[in-house]
Amino acid sequence: MGDPRVVIVGAGAAGVGAGMALAEAGFDFLILEAASRVGGRAFTDTTSLPDPWDQGCHWFHSADVNPLVAHADRLGVRYHPREGFGDYRYWQKGRWLDQGERDAQDAALDAAVAAIYARGADGRDVAVSDLLPDAGDCNAGRRHILQLMASHDPEDVSALCYSDYADTHANWPVIDGYGTLIARLAGGLPIRPNTPVRALRERPRGVTVVTDAGDIAADAVIVTVSTNVLAAGVIDIAVPQARPVLDALAHVPCGFYEKIAVALKRPIDMGEGVLSFTVEPEGRPPVNWQLPVGRDRQLLGHLGGTPARDLGAAGAEAMAAFGLEQLMLAFGSDFRDEVQAIVPTAWQANPFVRGAYSEARPGHAADRRAAIAARTGRIAFAGEALSPDGQTTCHGAWSSGQSVARRMLAEELRT
Repeated sequence: MGDPRVVIVGAGAAGVGAGMALAEAGFDFLILEAASRVGGRAFTDTTSLPDPWDQGCHWFHSADVNPLVAHADRLGVRYHPREGFGDYRYWQKGRWLDQGERDAQDAALDAAVAAIYARGADGRDVAVSDLLPDAGDCNAGRRHILQLMASHDPEDVSALCYSDYADTHANWPVIDGYGTLIARLAGGLPIRPNTPVRALRERPRGVTVVTDAGDIAADAVIVTVSTNVLAAGVIDIAVPQARPVLDALAHVPCGFYEKIAVALKRPIDMGEGVLSFTVEPEGRPPVNWQLPVGRDRQLLGHLGGTPARDLGAAGAEAMAAFGLEQLMLAFGSDFRDEVQAIVPTAWQANPFVRGAYSEARPGHAADRRAAIAARTGRIAFAGEALSPDGQTTCHGAWSSGQSVARRMLAEELRT
């Protein structure tokens, strides 16, 4: 068997999306994946706790227009269609806030998001933090949610880039796991795991893909690794046409997002329709705790931006201790006895990801748009960072892979 005509680097959502497009066209290709599993940042963990949980992406964002919903229906992957993120509770200054106080938290966040999109509409590229007036007791909660949505601190996010995202406000949790869905979509595709790509070299009418298992002479390559992996130079990309894209994406880094998963000995009752709660300790970062649909003995704590970076760097033991400390503040010291196990994520330490998801730095939204529009010949780039209106999301990554593969078929691989 000869070398494949196209090599896809990475078997995450973008790589799987590109592979599906090439397979549909009957094109010869191979996906090389550095890790031992497929999915990338879509990973449903079925072993660390009694019930499965998504270490990475979990929600069908903009679900009413999300193309992966139809694939979930086709493959029997369950999700929970609903409006919004459900009711929630908020613990602050030693007590649970009342409805009026929670409404104030919502209003502060809604005003911030509206200001971001308004500034995006007028084309001015400023930091999200520049658009945030003082909100008193709502400052920490607003900042926390913005950190979760962008995986960066507001000071480090371009409002213009953020507003590129097409948000329909339909967000549906994937009960069986987003990672499960991507893994099923990958079924049947030619994927070679445990095969990191070391270098890409230009050659006449093609690209040489360098791996420890040998070189592959491909007609074209689609690179789908994260922007942090690209910036780290893990893959030596010696293709001159790629340089402008690599330079542009250096200004579109992945931020930090970690989860703290908790298995409980018995269900926790937060009230009818409550699907999350936030705990904001005095002088410590808040954590949003999700009550996953279909998992009544599980909690998932969410951290983004600098708090995720710092706690993640401190290690699993420190993250677990922090999570337990938070829960005991809100529910009392006896809550320790309700906990069966605690497992944190470690995305920033994962050498094949090196972070969470991407946003352009302030002043650099145009760089991201230029990278999306760039035509780089027989080497192309795909991923959530390169989705015109779906950055930070799994469906954005998958759609980017599809689009780039189809464009390559039409423009570079016609003969």
